[in-house]
Amino acid sequence: MFLSNNTIHSIGDLMNRLFPIILIILVVTSLSGCTGSNATTSINTATVQVQRLEHSNPNLDATVTELKFDRNDIRAGEKVTAELMVLNAGTETINSETVEIKAKVNTLDDFLANLYLKTMSDEKKTGIKTIDFDSRENPYYLIKPGEKKKLSAVFPTEKERQGKSLAGTYEVTITLSANGQKIEARTLPITLLSGEPRVFTPTPTPSLTPTPTSTLTPEPTITVTATPTPTPTPEPVVVATPTGRVVYTKIYNSYFSDPVLKINAGDTVEWNNMDDITYTLIEKESGLSNITIRDGKRVTNIFNQTGDYHFNLIYSGLRTTPKEQNISVRVNASNSTK
Repeated sequence: MFLSNNTIHSIGDLMNRLFPIILIILVVTSLSGCTGSNATTSINTATVQVQRLEHSNPNLDATVTELKFDRNDIRAGEKVTAELMVLNAGTETINSETVEIKAKVNTLDDFLANLYLKTMSDEKKTGIKTIDFDSRENPYYLIKPGEKKKLSAVFPTEKERQGKSLAGTYEVTITLSANGQKIEARTLPITLLSGEPRVFTPTPTPSLTPTPTSTLTPEPTITVTATPTPTPTPEPVVVATPTGRVVYTKIYNSYFSDPVLKINAGDTVEWNNMDDITYTLIEKESGLSNITIRDGKRVTNIFNQTGDYHFNLIYSGLRTTPKEQNISVRVNASNSTK
């Protein structure tokens, strides 16, 4: 219903069997009030229930930091846009996302349809729609660790079935999957209001009026002698004495905990290998000797010379591009020559 599934079946056939019961219920409801909803809003985000789902990849993690809809008065038969702000909270890049929207009807405003609804199983009351987002089709959907991206999931609702309005209350569950693994689910009640469905058209981008082309009289060509560009003076390399200051960083799950470090000349960097494999740090440009860090061990190096150092993390069985750590060594005022 909510997602245009064939969930109401042959209401007319059932009415012949339930006609005596309906007469009794009509009398009761005429005395006690109608069954329809008097809601004027569709969504109450204060009642959202969040469920974290178990998945097999410990490096993969994501969470929905914000969930909102394009409007708060949704009529049956309208298209709805759910906007999810997704944070990559793991250490693995997310290349694809899937948003699954499952809606189960709880009550319908139409009396006869609501009566038949009570005879249906939960399976027949439920509709499911999935929307896929793939970075191979649109690079925007690639989410690196620590990044946030907004996903817009558009899904339809249905106005009526066999002449009966599908306005009513629904339980909607929105499930987020990343790289093929279900990560998080959010459940909330949504009310589809009665009324004529509206079409929401985005505001068109205004077109620019072309500037009329005018005929220009050619001017004499002037030869300009270019001023020579001065050769930049290279930044001096400063060699400092050890400061005694130690900057600590870790390697965990084959990732640097600090991909970028900024230290002073003379500082010491200490790497702590948290894994059970041996790593080799290879500096690509300065000619610094390779640094080997055995499993569970710590290794230090004093950076006495200013410059930028780019380390690749190499280990046995590496099948992808090695992770990189950039260490920028700048001049410490207390160590520089006056």
